[in-house]
Amino acid sequence: MDKKNKGAKVLIVDDQDIVREAITYIIRKSGFMAEGVSSGEEALEKVAQEKPDIIILDVVMPRMGGLEVCARLRKNPDTRDIPIIFFSAQKCQDEIIQGMPGAPIEYIEKPGDIEYLLKQIIRLVERKAHL
Repeated sequence: MDKKNKGAKVLIVDDQDIVREAITYIIRKSGFMAEGVSSGEEALEKVAQEKPDIIILDVVMPRMGGLEVCARLRKNPDTRDIPIIFFSAQKCQDEIIQGMPGAPIEYIEKPGDIEYLLKQIIRLVERKAHL
């Protein structure tokens, strides 16, 4: 990881504690600042407070799923340019993701390759830094 990426903030949103905690741990060990929340509502609050550099977002969650969270973030000019990586057991819904305006959206199916996830985080953080 490039030194300029050290300290980049990553928000992990997943209702499964074990998944959220494991990903948070791995991302922190890779030099990023990482925090996890367990719901879409918490994610929107955390994004408003802290403006993460990237969001890792589960699709299927109770009350407010990841697609709704993404849509709300994309409607807000202050959050529309935050890159999002969907990390979900659900199959990718390309037509929905391609229709979302704003920053890049990636999709990785669970159980995913953690090394690939880290590479995507680094790529998106570096891309955002160059904009």
